[in-house]
Amino acid sequence: MHRHAALLFFLTLFLCLAVPAAGQSIALSNLVLDNHEGRITVRFGVDIKDVDAVKAALADGQTLVLDCRATLSLKRDYAWNRSVAKAGLKSTFTSSPEGGLYEIGIPAMRHERYRGRDAALVMKEAWGDISMDLGAWSLLGRGNEYALTLDIHLLRQNVPTWVKGTLFFWDFDTVPAGKFQLDFSY
Repeated sequence: MHRHAALLFFLTLFLCLAVPAAGQSIALSNLVLDNHEGRITVRFGVDIKDVDAVKAALADGQTLVLDCRATLSLKRDYAWNRSVAKAGLKSTFTSSPEGGLYEIGIPAMRHERYRGRDAALVMKEAWGDISMDLGAWSLLGRGNEYALTLDIHLLRQNVPTWVKGTLFFWDFDTVPAGKFQLDFSY
């Protein structure tokens, strides 16, 4: 009986401390995969829904990093998908020490810096139209099934490595990560 009481106590404690599942915090818009001058190009927009969490992290002096990773894979029926191409893009998001001025830097994009006083508007301008090059179009073979997977994280940049290693079970994302997949035939 004593075991059952302890089990019931820990189960109740777990349920009370469990964080309720939030809605999707990272949304994707205008996902397009096309042939641009003989290159596989993926274009999309990132919409961060929880602007308050982002502003709170920036107000605490954090530097945030939007980390986007795209993987193009050949789909297979009886084995794991085979990776054909990969690409990544990182973008930094900072706030001025006195607050009020937000800045996003994207080194790989046509505009490198986006600045403004409205965090939501700066994120929309900077991350509303992202483009990534996945390699030569000749990597794709006609008559095949493919999957494009996008992993998107908004991470805290200044977390020491020893903290990440010690608290490996802790999530250092500012908002829950998003994973998106597009299946297509060519």
